Amino acid sequence: MTHDQIEAMTLATKIAVLKDGTLQQFGTPAEIYNNPANTFVADFMGSPAMNLIPATIASDGPSLAVVMEREAREPIRLPLSSPPASLSAFRDKKVVFGVRPEALTDLEGADRNADAIATAHCHIEVVEPAGSDTFAVTNLGGKGVVARLRADAQIQPGTDAPLAFNLSKAVFFDPTTEQRIV
Repeated sequence: MTHDQIEAMTLATKIAVLKDGTLQQFGTPAEIYNNPANTFVADFMGSPAMNLIPATIASDGPSLAVVMEREAREPIRLPLSSPPASLSAFRDKKVVFGVRPEALTDLEGADRNADAIATAHCHIEVVEPAGSDTFAVTNLGGKGVVARLRADAQIQPGTDAPLAFNLSKAVFFDPTTEQRIV
């Protein structure tokens, strides 16, 4: 038993995530990290934590898009290719859009094997060089959102920069129940 999530992720073959004595999720480290059952697990596992962004699922022709508001700017609208049926029930409704910092990156750092990369220009508020990575903070849905960029990414605070969203790694949560939709 440990309270150290890094220790649990590196040493365990199975992890039980508890909150106030209640089991939130049980699975392998990869299952828990990539497919968190709820917003508590998503926020708890990972460093930095998963970005949990208030958003809306909107119609995008016959398909869907995730829309994130921005202060004094047009909302960001990311098309969702082949969205699961469970997300269709949230058309024109609020969701929590979950994306890990490594799935939000500079264009050169985007996963070339991903089948669903969407780009958007984001206003960069903070840049934090961290050796092998650079972290950038932007504001989406009224929240600070962390992107993990390449160490040599040419990005400056106070500027707009294109960021790549790996939507194949995104998860969605019901904002009322905080449970994962997909």
